[in-house]
Amino acid sequence: MWRKSACVVFCFLLSGRIYMGRDFGTAPVKSIESNVTMQKEIFGYFGESVRRGLENGYETWTYSYQFYELGQLRDFKDLYVVFNKDNRVRTYSFSGR
Repeated sequence: MWRKSACVVFCFLLSGRIYMGRDFGTAPVKSIESNVTMQKEIFGYFGESVRRGLENGYETWTYSYQFYELGQLRDFKDLYVVFNKDNRVRTYSFSGR
């Protein structure tokens, strides 16, 4: 099993390009407001998150994208959103290149 996985990774490296996650537009990030923006709006802006979880009892959604070329990180975007119990954005963080 390990050899098969290593072979797949090696083939990706030979191709020169690896995409991880799902790319998403960053323009709507500017319109996110804590205690105002609703969960359904976040879904409308960015679609299905790549990961959902809980942080101190609050639902979290993570959007993540990385692009590697010839083994080097060329582009990345990470959006992490925490929702209040009423489905409004509690906090969020965005980083990207």
